[in-house]
Amino acid sequence: MIRQIFACAALAAAFFASAQAATLPRIVALPSMEASSVSQGESSGRLKVGSVRALAKAAAMPQWTPYGEGFISRASASSAGALGLRVRLDLGVVPGTMEVRVRGEGDRVESMLLDPVNGPEAWTPWTEGESQEIEIYSAVAPGEHAVSVGAVVHFTASPLAKAAGSCTVSTSCSTNSAVLDAAMAQAKKAVMKITFIEDGGSFLCSATLIQTERSPAPYVLTANHCIDNAATAQSVTSIWFYESLGCGTGGVNPGWVQQASGMQLVLGNMNVDSTLLLMNGSPPPGAAYVPWTRERLASNAPIVSLSHPQGDTSRFALGTINQEYRLVGRPQDVYGVKFTRGIIEGGSSGSGLFVLTPSNTLQLAGILSGTTVRHSGGMSCTNLEEEALYSRFDIFEPQIDQYIRTAAQAADDAPNRVQDWAGTAAGFAGVDGTPLNLRTTALALDNRRIDYAGDLDVYRFTLTAPAVVTAWTEGANLDTVGAILDSRGVSLENNDDVRVADNHFGITRSLEAGTYYVQVAHFEPAGTGSYNLRVKADLLGTNYTDLWSTATESGWGLNLNHQGNVIFGSLFTYDAAGIPMWLVMSEGTRQSDGSYQGTLYRGTGPAFNTVPWHAATLVGVGTMRLVFSGADAGTLTYTFNGTSVTKSITRFTYAKRPSCTWSAFDRSFADNYQDLWWNPAEQGWGVNIAHQDDILFASLYTYDAAGRGLWLVMSSGHKTGEGQYSGTLYRTTGPAFNASPWVDAVNVAVGTMSFAFTNGNAGTLTYTFNGVTVTKQIERFVFAPMKVQCES
Repeated sequence: MIRQIFACAALAAAFFASAQAATLPRIVALPSMEASSVSQGESSGRLKVGSVRALAKAAAMPQWTPYGEGFISRASASSAGALGLRVRLDLGVVPGTMEVRVRGEGDRVESMLLDPVNGPEAWTPWTEGESQEIEIYSAVAPGEHAVSVGAVVHFTASPLAKAAGSCTVSTSCSTNSAVLDAAMAQAKKAVMKITFIEDGGSFLCSATLIQTERSPAPYVLTANHCIDNAATAQSVTSIWFYESLGCGTGGVNPGWVQQASGMQLVLGNMNVDSTLLLMNGSPPPGAAYVPWTRERLASNAPIVSLSHPQGDTSRFALGTINQEYRLVGRPQDVYGVKFTRGIIEGGSSGSGLFVLTPSNTLQLAGILSGTTVRHSGGMSCTNLEEEALYSRFDIFEPQIDQYIRTAAQAADDAPNRVQDWAGTAAGFAGVDGTPLNLRTTALALDNRRIDYAGDLDVYRFTLTAPAVVTAWTEGANLDTVGAILDSRGVSLENNDDVRVADNHFGITRSLEAGTYYVQVAHFEPAGTGSYNLRVKADLLGTNYTDLWSTATESGWGLNLNHQGNVIFGSLFTYDAAGIPMWLVMSEGTRQSDGSYQGTLYRGTGPAFNTVPWHAATLVGVGTMRLVFSGADAGTLTYTFNGTSVTKSITRFTYAKRPSCTWSAFDRSFADNYQDLWWNPAEQGWGVNIAHQDDILFASLYTYDAAGRGLWLVMSSGHKTGEGQYSGTLYRTTGPAFNASPWVDAVNVAVGTMSFAFTNGNAGTLTYTFNGVTVTKQIERFVFAPMKVQCES
């Protein structure tokens, strides 16, 4: 079939070139909702160059006309104002591989093979301008709805744009080293820019063709934040040899080539922000396969970057390895590179980091992940202090070893990839296909192994309802790295060490019903060993841990600490005489209607500075009930000594609020301290912390010299150092708890308060009240297995 297509290619070209002036059936995209026509960078580093526009409804390709030895259908798609187009072809029943040829403005014709084996949809090559003529050739007559046009990509920036910064350096320029120039002249033939479609947008990154034992199989490396799932990989079209004819002068190489037909996802791993792809077709004649090294690079090692910044012609940058960094949300270290000549920009993501070998060739040693952002906007020609951040290929290469080498795969106790589960019905110890429900205890997999260097163990589970899922390893102290992946294999969250006490990973994540995967790896590239895997699910909704109040009534508030299906509520208000008092609902349990309710207590105890401390006494004085109408609003109803009070409450906001979810772990690595803290050896007092940006609002619940309830507040504790905060301490008087209308309370400074946290789970509280200084060791108060986890 493929031979037939190529045999008729000349006929198809002739038909395209000699088409009569008759108007082709026209397919028009709906108007764009975008206000801007310029390219946009993403926080992920991908360069956005367009958006997907829908059609009023899918349009079937028109009648198939006999031509030569086969059949041809032709149509024209357009999107007003576009700088270029790609068109989505949706496949019905297709009789086999077809040839697609497209033309935009000008005479340039691009082609691709349409193979139904690669999926139910395909994207045509990019063409310039706001319309694209489409011609599809089939050796066998297709059915009426074999191919339809489902959408177009409206390009707001051209993939051929000349947009790179003035400080970037063309690969047509000299590096001032004849040896390096010769090595770069070869390596740049392996560098391509790729455009692809995901989540309604079209993006641009860089990529590199690598040499493997399976050559000429065309394996390609890019960043995982560029391509992380099979559907996106299949939408890739690549542009090769796109370079300037001269150094700073001349035009663009007219011999640049576009290769469409998509790519296959071989293995992607967000832990190292790297993805291995396999082209569906062959690379263009003249393309080079670059070698690679799995050696870890040392500080001060000289490097070369080859990329397409802003999608421009190929550019190089020279620099050295400065140091390694651990990025927030990335469990593996990355190289930090200081450039001495040239830089990278948006669109460079996924490009290679190269080192020169003694044999005077460039070897790939890393993949561009991003840059530091010490200043707003990150690296640019006016901000050269930033460092480029590259994933370590010495970590990723062992993981892809079995796909790029010819040696037989080592024995393994679990699949390495999500796609390896396709069609697999039998599971490992009951995990595969086992529905996790509200009553499920942790599913246990014992004596699992990282069997060889680079081994990834991937396990599948399903949720029958939305739940909070916790996955972790335990047992022998193997240094594991874990991730939870969605049904496509895209990383939702990953973790290296979840606490100070050991090297096991741990993740707690809210998930909708569906299919998911847990991925387990070793932190060390060559590491092996055994571990036990645990997975469990809990029915938990929004976590309400926060400081709550009524916006129109200053001077009182309610601290909520939410763990599992229990809320600990600390109410600070005033008695009938206007004297500060605090009341506590120590166990507000979730009711069948979703509310939380429990007994309300008032405490008496030793004076705040008593040493040694002795236990306080709590006496029931009523009830408290909380009904939430959303994540940020609700109603508080409480009864105190027979008097009932109802208040509408919302989260109290004084800066940027953190995101608070759930954790099954001790949170020793957390850097947001929002929670209820105490000293377990001194029951009856505590301090609630609301943490927004770098400001703490702390409410201290203790007792005065007469043993009566006393609350003090640090309303604005500012950060003074790493894990250190301090501010003025106030005592407040105000109207009785049930006053209506409410009048503002009066704050009086009575001292200072400071916190020094040794980690996310422990610290020291020091405060001075009316000249008396108290120092306490504190830790988070835990009363249920599922606890709050807040992140700034």
